[in-house]
Amino acid sequence: MVRLFVLFVLLQSKVATIKADFFASQLSSESILIDVRTHEEFVAGHIEGAINIAVTSDDFGSIINQFPKKGPVYIYCRSGKRSTRAANQMKTMGFKKIVELEGGYLAWKKMLAISK
Repeated sequence: MVRLFVLFVLLQSKVATIKADFFASQLSSESILIDVRTHEEFVAGHIEGAINIAVTSDDFGSIINQFPKKGPVYIYCRSGKRSTRAANQMKTMGFKKIVELEGGYLAWKKMLAISK
């Protein structure tokens, strides 16, 4: 059911903002997963397989533009604010399938702690 919802949203060329457990279920070794936090935050902890491209960096647009725009592209930040900013920027650049982690890395860590 969740996968169908995400698929529906992505087919509409919109940003899907989904909870951590659903986000985790969508990821695979082939997924494009981007952490839009600073390098320092990334080094302190990140989701396995993530690529760090800080949305606050001057070259965010030129770097992110190198990824396929048909996606999906999974993004997250610390709490959700910067990833929303990144998603909006990516949408204007022509990205069609953006999946954002609701609550960011904080929600991810909380999900992992609960599942233990």
